Amino acid sequence: MELGVVGELLASEFLIKKKYKILEKNWRYKKYEIDLIATKKNFLIFFEVKTRTNPYNSIENTISSCQEKRIISAADSYIKINKIDLEIRFDMIFIERIVKSYKFTHYKEIFYPTFD
Repeated sequence: MELGVVGELLASEFLIKKKYKILEKNWRYKKYEIDLIATKKNFLIFFEVKTRTNPYNSIENTISSCQEKRIISAADSYIKINKIDLEIRFDMIFIERIVKSYKFTHYKEIFYPTFD
């Protein structure tokens, strides 16, 4: 199985253990995709999952400004299609594969929606 697919499966298991309710996996709208969509308390959270095999990779710049705009556009569509009225957050699950184990880091509010 591809590393990215494994990472997304592991990330959803990680979030479920942290009491998040997974609503969608690999949700697509037109050419855009959101890895995971979940709720917890009064928040709707859009997750980007990044999985790396090199523990020395920096998490900085793992999401480009173009990717950020695509995620925001897809999130906006998801909210409108599903008529959701919750606070919104954009998070990232960063997974490092180290030998035969995985290290999870949950970064909350990695970016905020901007208006052009």
